[in-house]
Amino acid sequence: MKAAVVAGAKNIEVQDIKKPVSDGKNVIIKTQTVGICGGDIHVWELGDTPTYKGTIMGHEHAGVVVDPGARTDLKAGDRVTTIPVSVGCGVCPACLEHRFDECPNRISGMGLSAAGLPGSYAEYFEADPSLVRKIPDGMTNEEAAMIEPCATPYSVVQDLGIKRGDKVLVFGGGIIGSFSAQWSKYFGADYVAMVEVNEFRGKKNLDDGNIDELFDGKDPELLKKLLKATGGKGFDYVLECTGHGEPLNMAMMASRMYARIAIIGVSVKPVPFNNIVALFKRARLQAYLGYTNAQFDEVMNLIAAKKFDVSRHYSGDCSLENLNTVFEELHSPTSHKVKMMIQFPRD
Repeated sequence: MKAAVVAGAKNIEVQDIKKPVSDGKNVIIKTQTVGICGGDIHVWELGDTPTYKGTIMGHEHAGVVVDPGARTDLKAGDRVTTIPVSVGCGVCPACLEHRFDECPNRISGMGLSAAGLPGSYAEYFEADPSLVRKIPDGMTNEEAAMIEPCATPYSVVQDLGIKRGDKVLVFGGGIIGSFSAQWSKYFGADYVAMVEVNEFRGKKNLDDGNIDELFDGKDPELLKKLLKATGGKGFDYVLECTGHGEPLNMAMMASRMYARIAIIGVSVKPVPFNNIVALFKRARLQAYLGYTNAQFDEVMNLIAAKKFDVSRHYSGDCSLENLNTVFEELHSPTSHKVKMMIQFPRD
């Protein structure tokens, strides 16, 4: 079968590899649609390192069952998506204390590194039966492929407890920042602002109704304007979705005393951190990664019920053969794309 393999730094090659073989347990899925994650861009950039060289990426997807494995409720042809990594068994001591990342029974991540399970940038992939979900009737493949990136911001906003009356600031208008703003509005925040250097992405969030006000990240008077927007008090919650040091430090300066600051953006390099601001603001910083299986299911059901719109973020399609070109475009600071999808031929 054909698969897109990370062959070096900023180099993806389409190669012929072996198809997954039925083992009576895992579900084998024929890929139809895969979303390109911002994390995939990092893997592509670092493709010459031992951690990532040889990786078959892809963890936001939709496909059809070829072999249901141990899942007696599935049959060939069923449309499915998957949770790409288990967040814990739910019964061990670590899980019972909600320390899911310490669960000894966690299943290796899919499409995240060369040492992990192969992802869905391939014509077929396999998944642990406990992580496979039927796609609800009426949900498109593109919507199903956006459950995964939508679930992390959902988890963050839930954990923060954003509610009516709150003022929220989001740094970054990529897919995670866009969903973070959208969920903040969904849960009742009175005022949601966004800082973005990409004019197109920022304006799109404003036009889509994800935010109430947009601020230019390049504006030398940015901090002054952010504080003015809150009457000088600062924001109640700040969600940093870029992975860069400057926005993280600005997040602390633009927040009120004792504000909660969520670190969601990914950086593969160290970032500068102005700890004196954090100290004097008594800032409560917390890093977030992922979601629970239950939260994945909740997001899927909200999308299926048309209570949360993800289609507004869908930017277009590509194929395995032109991924390097598409990744270059997505990597550009002036890109007009938010969520691109790899489409596979349908039989």
